[in-house]
Amino acid sequence: MKVAAVTAAIALAATACGGDKKDGDAGDGKDPAQLKVWMMGDGTPEQTKFLDGVEAEFKQKHPNTDVQVKYVPWPQVATTFQKAAAGGEGPDVTELGNTDVQSHIEQGSLADITDQFTGWADGKTLNKTALGNDTADGKTYAVPWYGGVRGVWYRTDWFQELGIQPPKTWADLTAAAKKVQGSKKVPGIGIPSDQTNALLSFVWGNAGEVAVDDGKGGFKGQLDQPQAVEAVKYYAGLVTTEKVAPEKYVGKNELEGPQRDFALGKLGMYVDGSWALKEMKKVSEKNADKWGVFPIPTKTGGNAPVMAGGSDLAVWNDSKAKGAAFDYITVLNNAKNAKGWADYSGFSSMRSDVKFSDPKLEIFTSIAGNTKFPPISAGWGEFEQAKKVLPNAVKAIMQGKSAEEEMKKANEQANTLLNP
Repeated sequence: MKVAAVTAAIALAATACGGDKKDGDAGDGKDPAQLKVWMMGDGTPEQTKFLDGVEAEFKQKHPNTDVQVKYVPWPQVATTFQKAAAGGEGPDVTELGNTDVQSHIEQGSLADITDQFTGWADGKTLNKTALGNDTADGKTYAVPWYGGVRGVWYRTDWFQELGIQPPKTWADLTAAAKKVQGSKKVPGIGIPSDQTNALLSFVWGNAGEVAVDDGKGGFKGQLDQPQAVEAVKYYAGLVTTEKVAPEKYVGKNELEGPQRDFALGKLGMYVDGSWALKEMKKVSEKNADKWGVFPIPTKTGGNAPVMAGGSDLAVWNDSKAKGAAFDYITVLNNAKNAKGWADYSGFSSMRSDVKFSDPKLEIFTSIAGNTKFPPISAGWGEFEQAKKVLPNAVKAIMQGKSAEEEMKKANEQANTLLNP
């Protein structure tokens, strides 16, 4: 495998995609000389080594096909895909963000892999909710690869000493935070305002929604409804009324204080994903053996649905090697390699039969079984990232503004941004 620069990848495109057959391997039925694979992010030596192993396994079936991987830095993803869609310079296989799949399907960028997927035995292990995000009109266009789900990190030794059971309800969570705070003299829980994914779990855990299908091909906002307003009031109230979360995280996200503070023993609980373990150990391994995780609770009991932000794998519609491309996906996402990727990346596999090797992270596999997606709209990115609708609303509420009024404003933005 060779990690190619952008220009090299484009220059090789013509030879990589030889032949003019639209729906099979290379035009004459033979394996292609080269298979282009796009991975998101900057890549690391460890990732390249992992993908070298995947290529070696792939070549057992396709010995005459070299795999060329190009890393596409996240800030360049949008423009790179736009050029690929417009100029036919796309890959054969691509990783893509799961919230971008529907827009790619709508644009016709992804190949219909329904037949190949149906014949892939491992397909039955994939998370059904995540897989649903990869389909349209009954056809399959991508497969889930990994997801980042969140839980509540806590100190097992403190919970044991204070007789606290992992919270099952919002009331349990508040009580646990108060008990830790009162005994250990550290904030009970970190509740940053810029944490849309975590906040969604509280909204969904109270039977609320961001928006629902309006029956006309669009979305109708639900953020002004009582369930969503109550959830945001509870979330913000941990700072403002219960005072078990410090104000210093207002305007911040989990990486801007809570993660480091928890690792240093200066915070009782905080919400983050499985990937946090590796990062926290970089801060301090002193208490790593005492860190544990429980699912985000619902208001009345049970595990709240979690948003699985992550990546999927797809065959590019312009590929002249669709058969080999799908074969590569089946190798990259087989049980052995899915486990290897989960252990390396810290993200949960979307396969039900794959768990982390580190038992501390096993809970995330269970959490990932209860995933939910926000409205599948081409406008979600602007709603979530560009406009930061929910973080801005929560920040204002934490600073004393009316929850009803702020969520009404957020809902108006949802009605606009989710219906571009």
